[in-house]
Amino acid sequence: MGENKGMDRRGFLKTAALSSLALGATAAMAGCAPAGNNESSLAATGSDISWDKEVDVLVLGSGTGTFAALVAAEKGANVCVVEKGTMWGGTAATSGGGLAVPLSYAAEAAGVKDSKEEVVKYFTNASDHRVDQAVLSSYIDNGNDFLTWLSEEMGWTFNASPLFGDYYEPMEGWIPMGRGSLGAANAEGPLVATQMWEEMKAKLEELGVEILMNTEATELLTDGSGAVLGAVCGGQNIKASTVIVATGGFDHNDEMRAKYLPYKLMATCVVPTNTGDGQRMGMDIGASVSFMDRWWGVPCVLTTGDDPQALINDGLIAQEIAGCDWAMYRGLPGAVVVNKKGKRIGNEAGPYDLFNQSFAYYDTGEPGHVNIPSYLICDAACWNTYSMPGHIVSAVGDGEGSFFDETYGGDASAADEVPEYFVKADTLEELAEKLGIDPAGLKAEIEAFNANAAEGKDPVFHRGEKHLDINTTGVMAGSRTDIPNPVLAPLAAGPFYGTTYVPGSCSTAGGLTINENAQVVNTAGEPIPNLYAVGCASSGISGGTYVHGGISLGSGGVMSWVAVNHALSA
Repeated sequence: MGENKGMDRRGFLKTAALSSLALGATAAMAGCAPAGNNESSLAATGSDISWDKEVDVLVLGSGTGTFAALVAAEKGANVCVVEKGTMWGGTAATSGGGLAVPLSYAAEAAGVKDSKEEVVKYFTNASDHRVDQAVLSSYIDNGNDFLTWLSEEMGWTFNASPLFGDYYEPMEGWIPMGRGSLGAANAEGPLVATQMWEEMKAKLEELGVEILMNTEATELLTDGSGAVLGAVCGGQNIKASTVIVATGGFDHNDEMRAKYLPYKLMATCVVPTNTGDGQRMGMDIGASVSFMDRWWGVPCVLTTGDDPQALINDGLIAQEIAGCDWAMYRGLPGAVVVNKKGKRIGNEAGPYDLFNQSFAYYDTGEPGHVNIPSYLICDAACWNTYSMPGHIVSAVGDGEGSFFDETYGGDASAADEVPEYFVKADTLEELAEKLGIDPAGLKAEIEAFNANAAEGKDPVFHRGEKHLDINTTGVMAGSRTDIPNPVLAPLAAGPFYGTTYVPGSCSTAGGLTINENAQVVNTAGEPIPNLYAVGCASSGISGGTYVHGGISLGSGGVMSWVAVNHALSA
């Protein structure tokens, strides 16, 4: 079933709880997006532009762009960071804070045996051979140098853990831990993302970096040859020798989602300011884009009150926080996810991005995405033992042996309180009727599921047979030893509970195509002078595939290191 090494359960759950609090801050962002013109305009050209400000390095976005700003400032460059929103760090600061960096000192210290060859095999296979080998090689070769520098610069240490390790088990090149979600700590203990970004902001201010909050970048400015000279930010023309685009994805751009994504994305936890600004500005000056059909998937319970069919029909997206299911709900003993026919759609204990891909199934018999929406259902034992969105169960048992301890929950909900987005029923048939699931199909599915689950088996989707199932979802479920499989139990007795379950995102993954130096290239594959891109505004390093936890922050950090070192050495 896999051995749980690294961070203990209490330490992880405390980090998860703090991250959830940080995520909650994002909900307040909905009304904080700055007013501004989001319409595309032709990029300005010419050398006679009237400049309002001049810097060495202009960073657009304070998420993974913070790494770029820190590298540049530490090297003595005059740096300006432009943040569209009102919250420093954007979506990055609301994340779990783990960094994916291969072949790191942290992995070596944990005794992980790995090699560049194996990393390349894993990324290549997991991405269906879509990964750019030159960019991947640059990421691997520079990863440990970046992490070592960041540790020294910030006084942090990083630790490897099997939590949120490689997601595509058993792809060739897969290992159980050491590449994904390296956790940061300072002298006082583990850090969550909000703490990391605040400490980096303080460091930037100490180094004299200018930070412009609530300032939207709207246009890249070029000369007659196409070289980038700077950008229009908050109505100011800012000249820069180097411009680094780190504006994030396009989750909140309805038109871009409809144009590029292969099926409906219905919920997202990214900040509302992520509207594809960097991608649009780059395309305006002839930049190539890649992997625009991909996103980092997080399935969600719709806690917002949005009608799922209306989201589908109108092409809209819900801003979801509480309902994001990183590994906390669907894989609990006594819970499953089914579609409208009552059929399970995947391994509920698997990683969030991998499970999210279950929604993509297209039924050719009854044309349509039969798994959108789906439904999370559980029995009374699961409901009474574990927390669900809007339903808090306080500590069960004592200390480390409890299914939940004080680091995970909070004040318990009233015993008879059911959130309005959940349905309660005495029988599965009644639950099916209320949710719009085929009653006969659900009854037959759960009967077959229960017979196997009682023995700890799942012959259909092999739930609980993989390392990550046990070391991530299993930890969330309390690392139970009183049942044959710590992530599997029958839906034994009512009342039963159910809710709508939809495809979600923690960022789109496609963006401006970069080369091994993080330079943005044009449609002919040639670097656009002075322009770089990192994070989810770029094509990234993994072929648009969420290969393990922390890939967004880790790759954004490493390629920021690569970009700045290349730019300042030119």
